[in-house]
Amino acid sequence: MGAQIIISAINTVLTAVFLVWNGFPYAFVIIGLTFLFGLLPIIGNLMGNTLIVGVAFTIPGDGPRMALFALIFLIVIHKLEYFLNSKIIGDRIKNPMWLTLIGLVVGEKLMGIPGMVLAPVVLHYIKVEASQNRSSDPQPAVSSADAAKKI
Repeated sequence: MGAQIIISAINTVLTAVFLVWNGFPYAFVIIGLTFLFGLLPIIGNLMGNTLIVGVAFTIPGDGPRMALFALIFLIVIHKLEYFLNSKIIGDRIKNPMWLTLIGLVVGEKLMGIPGMVLAPVVLHYIKVEASQNRSSDPQPAVSSADAAKKI
C-alpha cells in the first residue's frame, strides 16, 4: 500500500500541473479526487481519467479538443506509470525493475487488472521459494555399497 501512495502522489502532481496549466474548472477538487482514486490500483486511474475527460468536455468553446488532449495526456502518463510501478514495487520486493515490468505486462495480458495486481506478489513468492531451494544443502547420494555397510 505504501508504494501505491507514492505512485498516486506522483500521478496527482503530474495531473495537477496539467489541470492548472490548462485552466480546468474545479481543478483543486479534481486534484484531490485524483489522489484518492489513485490509491486504488488501475481502477482508480480509470475513474480519475473519466472524471477529467468529462470535465474537459464542459470547457466552453474548447471542450472536445481539450477532452481529446486530456485523454492523450492521461494515457501517456499511465503508460509511463508502468515503469514507475516497476521501479517502486521492484525495490520493495527486491526484484530488478525489468523483471517487475515483465511481470506486470504478462500479468495484464493473462488476467487483466487482477493479473497486474497479483504479478508482484507472485514474483516475490517465486523469488523466495527459489532462494530457499538454492540455499538448502542437497542430501548426498547414498550408494548401494554404503547402504549395505550400514546394514
